[in-house]
Amino acid sequence: MSSKILSKISRGEVTFGAWITISHPEVVEILSNLPFDWFMFDMEHAPLTIRDIEVMLMPLRGLDIVPLVRVPWNDFVVIKQVLDLGIQGVLVPWVNTREEAEKAVKAMKYPPEGIRGVGPRRCIMYGFYDIKKYYEEWNRNFILLVQIETMEALKNVEEIVSVKDVSGTFIGPNDLSASLGIFRDFKNPKYIEAISKVLKATKSEGKIAGIMALTPDDALEKIEMGFNFIALSHDVRYLIEGAKLFLKTLGIPK
Repeated sequence: MSSKILSKISRGEVTFGAWITISHPEVVEILSNLPFDWFMFDMEHAPLTIRDIEVMLMPLRGLDIVPLVRVPWNDFVVIKQVLDLGIQGVLVPWVNTREEAEKAVKAMKYPPEGIRGVGPRRCIMYGFYDIKKYYEEWNRNFILLVQIETMEALKNVEEIVSVKDVSGTFIGPNDLSASLGIFRDFKNPKYIEAISKVLKATKSEGKIAGIMALTPDDALEKIEMGFNFIALSHDVRYLIEGAKLFLKTLGIPK
């Protein structure tokens, strides 16, 4: 399924996803009725556990929405656990150097190319999918995104994106702007220059260039810039904005 994202991007199309942070499968099931390309389950800043994600993946079975996970850290144990659930790709936060990117690649791949332990479970549907076929296919079919969110990562971004099997980058606007000392000042030339540098380095390698957009106008701006993997905000914001619109339309004060 991860090839859906790569195929669309190779055709010059933009892929859109939603950030999933609320620990309930009904959230996933509701949003899965909309034409998203992918969902990103957030283990870094949301209270999602391995068990939560396993249950929340079930509504996606048979659909063409690609399930991805932002792991809490560049930790091969956690990466191994989420991959065994049947996740198609991983976003690794706080990748600042080429060496850290290479570490993430090794965690994703089976031996002899990597160090992912061979004990697949849900990813082979408990044995209904041939384990040998899965093993042979996996090292060619995963998505690995690295998050560029510090000044160090910004300095090393060309080396990071040059790592074979790193599929692309993702910018977290809050973290990157905080690292630059201009927290949430997204119109600041310093911030614009920084994300433009990441975008240019990533696309020069023909890879996925991702970013979070918090509003429709923000998303349109990022499309215009050339980003091709755009998170259209997150489940909590959908809930808040929908309720606010209802109340505002009815003239109910805050």
